[in-house]
Amino acid sequence: MPRRWPIISDQTSRTVVANESNGSSAGAVRALASDSIIGLTLKERYLVEKEIGKGGFGAVYLARDLELLSKPVVIKLLLEKSLDNDWVVQKFRHEIEALSRIDHPGVVGVLATGNMPSGNPFIVMEYVEGVSLRSLMEEERNGMDFDRVTNIIHQVGYALKAAHEKGIVHRDLKPENVMVRQLDGEEEQVKLIDFGIAKVKDSRLAPSTVVGETAGTIVYMAPEQINAQTVSASTDIYSLGTIAYEMLTTRRPFNPTTLFQLSEIQRAGVKIKPSDLRRGLPLAADDVILRALSFEPEDRFATAGKFADAFAEAMLEGTVSASRRAQAIAKTVHLKKEVAAPLPQKRKPWLLVVPVILLLAVAATAAAFIWKSSTRSVANEPVAVSQPPAGNPTTTSAATTRKVDYFLRVQKYLPDGTKYQQPFKSTGRETLADGWRVTLNIASPQAGFLYLINEGPQANTITYNLLYPSPKYSKGSALLAEGQQREIGPFQLDPSQGKEKLWLVWSANEVPEFEAVKGVVNPKDRGVISDQQRIDAIRTFLSSHSSNEPEEYIDKVNYVVQVRSKSDVLVKLIELEHH
Repeated sequence: MPRRWPIISDQTSRTVVANESNGSSAGAVRALASDSIIGLTLKERYLVEKEIGKGGFGAVYLARDLELLSKPVVIKLLLEKSLDNDWVVQKFRHEIEALSRIDHPGVVGVLATGNMPSGNPFIVMEYVEGVSLRSLMEEERNGMDFDRVTNIIHQVGYALKAAHEKGIVHRDLKPENVMVRQLDGEEEQVKLIDFGIAKVKDSRLAPSTVVGETAGTIVYMAPEQINAQTVSASTDIYSLGTIAYEMLTTRRPFNPTTLFQLSEIQRAGVKIKPSDLRRGLPLAADDVILRALSFEPEDRFATAGKFADAFAEAMLEGTVSASRRAQAIAKTVHLKKEVAAPLPQKRKPWLLVVPVILLLAVAATAAAFIWKSSTRSVANEPVAVSQPPAGNPTTTSAATTRKVDYFLRVQKYLPDGTKYQQPFKSTGRETLADGWRVTLNIASPQAGFLYLINEGPQANTITYNLLYPSPKYSKGSALLAEGQQREIGPFQLDPSQGKEKLWLVWSANEVPEFEAVKGVVNPKDRGVISDQQRIDAIRTFLSSHSSNEPEEYIDKVNYVVQVRSKSDVLVKLIELEHH
């Protein structure tokens, strides 16, 4: 059977607490012609007051239960234009059946169902007074309180467990579909909503979900969901692990732009542990979350309840208390407001580089790195063993091997800009995190000319930003003596996932293409090369000299990359991946 086109919901909150009723009046039929039922009394009980949400397939209304002292309820109505879409109708029936099966205080309750005379089905559901988890997360720029995260994840886990035990897989678990109600004191109660694309096992109302379909919200989807394979309780556990990661760090473990990209990076596994982004997070919590995010479903927790307990124990560094297990009390929760989630920020695939001393006067926008502080030499920089005459180093023959060694020094930073833990050495093969700062350390036993260029795309073209040489050192000369070490940076990784390109050029002689553009390293140009002829010349140079890729040796003990090339000019592309 051919794979069906993916049905991907967007990042906005979808209130699925709904209410509908059978109507028999001509007024009801006329109202439905415009997909509106405001002012109607459905099932001779539910008075529809106003529309509170509308999507491509259905609308959600606030209504009053006239038999229960005008208690607020919500009506979800499938629009008339959706009746011709068998998949949409089937999923609406599955939502009715799912909510009817589940009887748990952590899942929104269904009160009634019915059909309008025109055939439009509807659901009447409890009105949840509270806020979405997304809105709570947006209030905490540095991550939510550990105790609060533990409480919410534990409740969601047990609500999912109740659904799974009834053969229901939510398939669209995300912060927008978790409502949080403030109870007496500081206690909070969680409600799962929006079972609109749930998978219902052995459905009595509609056939089983078609094999080969992809449905959900892309950034919270499990690998098997993306690949249109069989979904199970493990699918929801993966989504809950993603939510836990995001609640603690303010970031998701993966931030793809396409389904294909997400599938590839999921297979590679999570590169940045939550504890790398959040100070004080127990290391045991890393293990629990990463297990929930395992690529293979069988490697995750057996049940959502076991994940919830393991997470609580890791966060609390002990057995979860009985009070935690009793949080989900059996009370109706009322919906106060639903806050729409912001659309994901557009991801830029390169870094922005600007000297920090220039940031005081000029806004940084143009280049691929953010140069957070000026390039500087290491303390007690080694004195040259032999200093060749300026601008005229010893010329080597073509048979001479050019040698250069480099390593990165990485400093972690929390989302609030606070330095975190001690810096560590890296070869650049590790995946780094957005916002971390990187210093490039370069040395060679030979004298030569060093150039460092950042490449990035802009408006479907290639742009270059000259990082080194800089007038701050040796009056802008690119010449380094034998044994001299140069520390360039630090650079702050721009908060956009991507693979950054740094061209390291180590030449026995001056390189005219780069010497001609040294003047752009100034407060006005900020290293950006704008002359098209110069750009073309640099592109040609890099292309011609990178065809013979240099040999590379990695010292895994000292985290040093040794690069060798049997040429007067060594050109090495350094790619840094970060999320």
